[in-house]
Order: sequence, then structure tokens, then C-alpha cells
Amino acid sequence: MNSNDISWFNLVLGSLIVVLPVIIFQYYRTGLVRQMLIAFARMSIQLLFVGFYLKYIFALDSIAINLLWIIIMMIAAAISIVRRSELSTKAFIMPVAAGIFADVILNAIIYAYIVMDTDTFLHARYLIPITGMVIGNCITNAIIGIRAFYNNLKDNEIRYRYALIAGATKSEALRPFFADAFRTSFAPTIASNATIGLIWLPGMMTGQILGGSDPMTAIKYQILIVLSIFVGGVITVFTALRLSLKYSIDTRHNLNHSIYKS
Repeated sequence: MNSNDISWFNLVLGSLIVVLPVIIFQYYRTGLVRQMLIAFARMSIQLLFVGFYLKYIFALDSIAINLLWIIIMMIAAAISIVRRSELSTKAFIMPVAAGIFADVILNAIIYAYIVMDTDTFLHARYLIPITGMVIGNCITNAIIGIRAFYNNLKDNEIRYRYALIAGATKSEALRPFFADAFRTSFAPTIASNATIGLIWLPGMMTGQILGGSDPMTAIKYQILIVLSIFVGGVITVFTALRLSLKYSIDTRHNLNHSIYKS
């Protein structure tokens, strides 16, 4: 059984629901109306574009093209994370890209050798959507975690230096800042994951059920996807922060303030 298609007219008609937040935001003068409309317009155009070219990518099913597209996704995600973290692109692009790469490799191994067989996973229909979900969902955690770490370190540099003077190693002095960054980034995600199944059903599971999959099969996939996204996010933030210390802390353990955008 396949899910029912949505006509273009009904898509436009259903999209008019966005008028409600426009009215509310405008009434309270939030300044979010223009941002919101641009964001949703971009989202719609990008998704429609994806829908058109995925047909051809799925039809070609070339490993080379699939891997090229994943590289493009990783680069785009790394640029997005660094820009929104408001830190030096030159200093952070490589650590963040390495974090995303570690995330992708870890999950690729799990799906290729445990969840599916390698041949199945490498098909475009599985490789691109699964990798896209893993990469896309680590972006928010990475932005929050990296920004929290470096803003906290900048605001509490005296506390960091005091720990060093008191005899702590660089790793020990930075440990509280890592802890705060992980709490800020992942506490909301953990709380949200605890309500899955009780309060809401995730998009992937809902999509599979609407597409005719057995609910239990959809649940198995959803459990693994949620775990993959969460673990991948932690790996991305951890790797990016650890590698970025090379650029943000000098050999004398001083904070390099040039990494911050004025």
C-alpha cells in the first residue's frame, strides 16, 4: 500500500496555516515574520528541488554520485554550524567538518554491517536519506554546544585561569566548560526523546506507516535512527571541540580571542 498523493492545490491550501503565526507574530511585533517567511520559502524550494533530483539519483544509483552528494551535505553542514556559532571560520571549519565526518563514519558502519547488509545500505534510496537525517540533526546540537562552550569560556576566563594557577592541567581546567556545553546542547534532546511514543510519533516512523510499512518495522527503524542521531550529535560536538582547542588555546594555555567574531 502506498500513501495517498497530495495535489499541488491542496499543498498550497494546507500551507496557508502559516498565516496564523504571521498574525500572532505581527500583532506582538516580534520581528520574526520576515525571517519565518523566508525560512519556509527556502525550505519549500529546497525540498521541491530535492524531490526532482532524487528521482534521478535513485535511478542512477551510482556509489560515486551518492558519496559525492554526502560530501556536499557534510560541507554545507560544517559551514552552517561555524557561521551560526559566530566563531572564526578559518579556525573552526576543519574541526567541525572532522566531527561531522566521525558522525557519518560511525553510523555508516552501524547501518552497513549491523542494521542492513552493505549492498543494501549503499543504495541511494537508503544511503542518502539516512545519512542526511544523521547529518541534519547534528547541526542544532553542534551549534548550541560549540557556542555554549566558547561563550562560557570567554565569559569565565578568570575561572579557567584560576584552575590552571591552582595546579589543574588544561584538560582538567576545561572539563567544567565541556560539561556545561554538553548539558546545554543535549539536555533538551534527552527530554524530548523521553516523550517519543508517549506524546508524539517521530517523522520517519509516521512516514513509513503512511507509506504502508508494518508499524513494528517502522518502530525498529525509528529506535535506531533516534539513537544514531543522538550519538552522532555527541560525537560531532565532542570531536569538534577537542580538535578546535588546537586553534583556540595556545601553547601557554591562553585563550585565543581572535577566534571570536566581533
